[in-house]
This record gives sequence, C-alpha cells and structure tokens, in this order.
Amino acid sequence: MPDTTQTTDFDSTIHLLQQDPASVDLAVVINIIERWEHQLQGTNIFEDLMELKQAILNGNSTELENLLRDLGEKTVAAAGSAREDGEDEVAAKIEEIGKLLSQASHTVQQQLQ
Repeated sequence: MPDTTQTTDFDSTIHLLQQDPASVDLAVVINIIERWEHQLQGTNIFEDLMELKQAILNGNSTELENLLRDLGEKTVAAAGSAREDGEDEVAAKIEEIGKLLSQASHTVQQQLQ
C-alpha cells in the first residue's frame, strides 16, 4: 500500500468519496486516480485503477460498478495487511476508503436499476 507519508492522498480520496457523485469534478477524480496509480504500480490494485479511469472516461456504468466493488474489497483486504504490519492509523484510512468504494459501487448499481 502507499507510503504512510501520503496522508494527503488518503484524506483527499476519503473526502472525494464522501461527496455526492453528481457534484464531483471529473478532472479531480482522474487526478486522484492517477496519483494512486503512480503510488500503487506493481500491486494487484494498479490495473483496476487503470480500468476504473477508463470506465469513468467512457461513461461505462456497469464496468464502473464492478470495478468500484472489486476495488473496495481489495482495499479493505489491504487494510488488514497494514494492520498486521502495525500501521493501525494507516489501516483505518485504507479501510475507510475501501468501505466508501463499496458504497459508491452500490450507488452506481442503484442508478442502473
């Protein structure tokens, strides 16, 4: 997972995910995804982030819902690894991001119905 000095990325991501999706600036979303891509190269989350960015840019809601759900699950799992490494504060932020990604997946799913 990201370096513990990257609290700004944690906080900005949490803030973004807590907002109403309709009010979020697409450029801000893409910028945050690209910052995470840079930090997470070589991880199992990196490819999902690239696909997430493409789904957003292409307006593919079904793909977006699936990717958000998968990223939420992987992010929560990564929080467990951080916790095992004794990084409780970082783990809490990672877990919050994972839960917010899962919530975003449910929001997109509801919009599709």
